Amino acid sequence: ATAIGLVCDIRLYLDALLPPVLHCLDDPESRVRYYSCESLYNIAKVARGHVLRYFNQIFDGLCKLFADVDIDVKNGANLL
Repeated sequence: ATAIGLVCDIRLYLDALLPPVLHCLDDPESRVRYYSCESLYNIAKVARGHVLRYFNQIFDGLCKLFADVDIDVKNGANLL
């Protein structure tokens, strides 16, 4: 939600927003992984090309999500 509110200025805050979200993609709780996937979607939707400097970390996180045992987490990853 914060990313959506920042719109034009999101590139200034990516260093503060993305690392915690990327860290939560590895959480043992499936709900945390799902909501971090949703947050990552919202950030990427607003930031667009500015997230490319985090491409490797995002790609690594998405690979883990696609292999997740929870079907909701997999479906959330498909949206990204």
